[in-house]
Amino acid sequence: MKSLSNLFVKVANSPRLLVLTSLVLLFLASISYALFEKKNILDSLWWALITSTTVGYGDFYPASLGGRVTAIVLLLVMILFLIPMITASFASKLIVNRDAFTHEEQEDMKNLLRKIVEIEERQLKEKGE
Repeated sequence: MKSLSNLFVKVANSPRLLVLTSLVLLFLASISYALFEKKNILDSLWWALITSTTVGYGDFYPASLGGRVTAIVLLLVMILFLIPMITASFASKLIVNRDAFTHEEQEDMKNLLRKIVEIEERQLKEKGE
């Protein structure tokens, strides 16, 4: 379960992986729709794109059980996962603090604080003796 959570975080934090995941989902849904509904791949790709964006013109819609399950899975994954991840990715890029310390700077500060604490402890011991 933790690896699945790590995968979501990795995809959510990478615009490239978000786009790749979206494209893979669209193509898989297109292939599935084409097989179940006996449509050509271009019509199926059109259906998947329009359905995943929740526009749904109604020019194509699934009639078979497999096509309907494909539509449900496509919509749920897009609405519950990919669209929120894309939105969060854009939002995080807008609100990132460019004045924040880098990881290296934070590590340097931690080391300096440790040294300060050691010096203070040494001074307290010398005072007490």
